[in-house]
Amino acid sequence: MRVLFTMNPAPGHLFAMVPLAWALHLAGDQVIVAVPPALHQQVRRAGLTAAAVGGAASFLDLWPDDRALGGNEELDLDVFVAIAERTAPDVLALAAAWRPDLIVSEPVEYAGPLAATRLGVPWVLHHWGLPVPGAVHRAALAKVAGRLDALHDGLPVDAPAATVSTCPPSLGPAPGALLMRYVPYNAACTLPDWLLAPRTRPRVCVSMGTVPIPEGVDGLTAAVRGLADLDVEVIVSGAGVHGLGDLPANARRIGWIPHRHLLPSCDLFVHHGGSGSSMAALTIGRPQLLMPQMCDQFSIAERLTAAGLARAVPFAARSTETVRALATDLLADPGAAERAARIRDEIAAMPSPAAVASELALVGNVTAARYVVPV
Repeated sequence: MRVLFTMNPAPGHLFAMVPLAWALHLAGDQVIVAVPPALHQQVRRAGLTAAAVGGAASFLDLWPDDRALGGNEELDLDVFVAIAERTAPDVLALAAAWRPDLIVSEPVEYAGPLAATRLGVPWVLHHWGLPVPGAVHRAALAKVAGRLDALHDGLPVDAPAATVSTCPPSLGPAPGALLMRYVPYNAACTLPDWLLAPRTRPRVCVSMGTVPIPEGVDGLTAAVRGLADLDVEVIVSGAGVHGLGDLPANARRIGWIPHRHLLPSCDLFVHHGGSGSSMAALTIGRPQLLMPQMCDQFSIAERLTAAGLARAVPFAARSTETVRALATDLLADPGAAERAARIRDEIAAMPSPAAVASELALVGNVTAARYVVPV
C-alpha cells in the first residue's frame, strides 16, 4: 500500500504522526510525507521520505501580520488555510503522479483531503492528541469558510474514511475514532551523563515548545524565574532557551533532549500546553503546570485542569509569583501524581500504532473495527 502523509510545516505536527508512519513502513507499506521544505530536515531525521510542496515559507512566515501571536484564545485557522493555498497544487500533482492508496492528514491540513477527494482515494484524519472541542472548531471553520470553498473550487470534500485518535478514552476522544496509543517522538539525541545520575532534589522541566514565540509572549522567563527560589533543579529546553540570558543558580539550559527521555526523571512539567507536550506528560504520568499562549493550547489547558491533571496560568496573569505558587502546590500534592499515573496506565492499554496500521489496511471496514469508540 502507498500512503501519503500531509501536514503543516511545524515540528509538533510531524512528531505526532511519526509513530503511525513508522508502523505503516514496518508493515511493508510505502510512505511519503508531503510538507513544505521548512520541515524536511525533521522528516529525514525521523527516517521518513519527504516530498516538497508549497515553496519555502515556514509556519511563522505565513502568520497574519494583524493577528496576535500570543494570548488569543480563539482557534485561528487563517495561517493553515494560507499554507493549504500554497501547497494544494503541489499535493494534487504529487498524488496524481504517485497514486497513493491512502492519504493521512492532520486536523488543520486541507490539501490532503482535497487531493483524496479529487482522486477518489480514501483519507484518514489523524488527531494530534486532545482534540479541539467541536463547537470551537466549527466556529473557527466558519470564519475561513469562504477561503476553503474557493480552495475546493466549490466542491465538497469527502468525509474521512477513518479517524485516528491518541486521546485517552477518559479525556474524550473524537466520537467514532480509531484509538491508538500515543507514542512520544521528539527526534533523537545523545543522552548526557547527568540525566542518568541520582537526583538529590525534585526536578522540574520547563519548555515552551518548538515554535519560536516573541519575547514577552512565551512565558519562559516567568516560568524560570518563578522556580528560582524553590528547592528544585530546573531543566530548561525547547525554543527560546538561548535568549534567556543568565539563569538562576538552580537552572540548567540544555540542548535537545526528547521529552520521552527527559520527563521520566522529572517531578513536574511546566510548558505551553501544546498537544505534543501535554500528551508526552500524560504518557509518562507527570503533573503539568500549563502556560497556554496560542491556538488550541487554551482548550487543552481547560480540559487537563478540569480532569485534575494540571494547573494553568492565565495568559494575562502570568508572573513569577503565580508560577511559584502553583508549582509549589503541585509538587506538594500527591494526588496530582496519582491522577497522572492513572492516565499513563490508560494510555499504555490502548492499541499500538502497529495494530492501527493493520486496521488501516482494511480502511473500508474500519467502522466495524474492535477499537472504535461508540458514538
